[in-house]
Amino acid sequence: MAPDDLDAEIIGFVQEVAPSGAYIMGFDDYAGKLFIASEANIRAALKKVRGLRARAKTDIQKKVLDSMEIALLFDEPQPVLDDITSAIFAHMVKEGIDDRHMLSLFDYAKRDLEACAERYSRKDVPVAVKALTLYRLDGVLEILDTVKRETKSGEVKKGCDDLKAKVSAYVKLFELEGWGRGEFPNAERIFKKRGFDLGRSKFYPTVLRKGYDYTESPDELERKAMAWIDEELPRLKRVTQRLAKRFGCEATPEEVEAKINARMVLDPKKLVKVTLEIRTVIQRLVDEDVSGINPKYKTTVIETPPYLTGVIPTGAAQFFDTYTKKPFQYFFQTTDPKRDPDKSVAALIDLLVHEEYGHCVHHSNSATGFAGKLSALQVLPGAPTGAPISEGLSFNRELEFFEVSKSLETKKRLTGAEKAYVKLMEKYGGLKQVNMEIEFMTRRWRITRFLRVVGDVWVNTGKKSLLEFVDWAHERTGVPRSSVYFQLFPAHEGIFPGYATSYAVVGQEIRAMEKRIRDPRKRVKFSTYLCSIGFPPRSIYRRMLQDYVAKL
Repeated sequence: MAPDDLDAEIIGFVQEVAPSGAYIMGFDDYAGKLFIASEANIRAALKKVRGLRARAKTDIQKKVLDSMEIALLFDEPQPVLDDITSAIFAHMVKEGIDDRHMLSLFDYAKRDLEACAERYSRKDVPVAVKALTLYRLDGVLEILDTVKRETKSGEVKKGCDDLKAKVSAYVKLFELEGWGRGEFPNAERIFKKRGFDLGRSKFYPTVLRKGYDYTESPDELERKAMAWIDEELPRLKRVTQRLAKRFGCEATPEEVEAKINARMVLDPKKLVKVTLEIRTVIQRLVDEDVSGINPKYKTTVIETPPYLTGVIPTGAAQFFDTYTKKPFQYFFQTTDPKRDPDKSVAALIDLLVHEEYGHCVHHSNSATGFAGKLSALQVLPGAPTGAPISEGLSFNRELEFFEVSKSLETKKRLTGAEKAYVKLMEKYGGLKQVNMEIEFMTRRWRITRFLRVVGDVWVNTGKKSLLEFVDWAHERTGVPRSSVYFQLFPAHEGIFPGYATSYAVVGQEIRAMEKRIRDPRKRVKFSTYLCSIGFPPRSIYRRMLQDYVAKL
């Protein structure tokens, strides 16, 4: 069998085990469907993926199938809730509320919850995993309330109520006394009293190797992250001190960030408006000086809906219709003051650059074949192997953009796009002031991403508890304890073990290659290429980038 035929079989398998994901990627025949995660269905899926793996011929086939097997072996109760929320949301984005599809989706969701309830009612679920499940309750209930408000169908309204009852009954299996809504003091109190253990210590090394294509052991990843923190922390301290001197405040990240936020108070209700204003100018600058953007690029900026703010505390990107002729993306901007929305223009720029000119451009350039036609597996964004690629390049894009913005302070002849950017920055305090603030945000987020690697290793191997990590991270870097907690635990550890590590490792590899490219024009070519070659496993991606750099 030719490799491309097996590629098609693998994509077909993705449609079977992740029908809602297939629908998001453009396979519309899978509208209104979810995978029912019963023990029998999981056993059958594992048998099939292992059969495909035995026939795999190419490196990418083997690694993608390994990753899919790991995803099926991830045995925790919270993914079903994420799947329901994201599936309903994807349907609303692509087609509004189609009564037939929505009712079908509700039916699949109820059966999926019943299957998962049967599995987990017989298991001793760790307290920490119960917490990850509880964090997802509000999102499901809120999206169902939204559907109920917007539909005119009595049948769909009833379906919302029925599914809400089923979700609440499922989550009740994982109740924790004193949980409230998962506020940090409540979670801290519970973990101090009942301990913290994710129960992943045996699974985690396999996840790193087969799920994410990492060659490093957990200990090696920890050592790398510690070295990155040691390298980056002095840079954060220097920019913190410069800003503190300018603001006349204590030279701590918390005090400086408070002053940045207070310098030009942004109304949370107008965050999206401000983002849209700066986006128009920044997109031209990015396309010219950072990374080329394909002419078919289509991304919509929206306020994060209430039912997604629990897992999108600041912002995020989502991809749609990857396998069609018209792929598109959404960039979510969280404005809910109860979450962690951005509060300064510098933070808005940093988020925009990461989510849109990292993730969204990556998906669009790859799906439209901007760097040439890619194989079906190479543009598959859903398998765990793809996460390090998009997160890594988006993480590095923040630093790429800051360096371009900084260079404009001394550049003699500015292009039209560069002049427009400099002029816009005058509105927000001037280029030099905003650059210092962008550097502060970039450095602070680099520390956060490196801390996530350490925390990911510690909590998944059981080396230290989450609260021990929170205390250590706060003492080592000055990042507030609650911020350390929310930036690691509810979202990232709930998605998948190892996901929190995704940003730093590939991002640092890209950075090391870029340092060897002195010509700014060649750097733009390299940056365009690396976000136009899809989502291959890490080792394949690294090899492609190294080969490209050698030819520059």
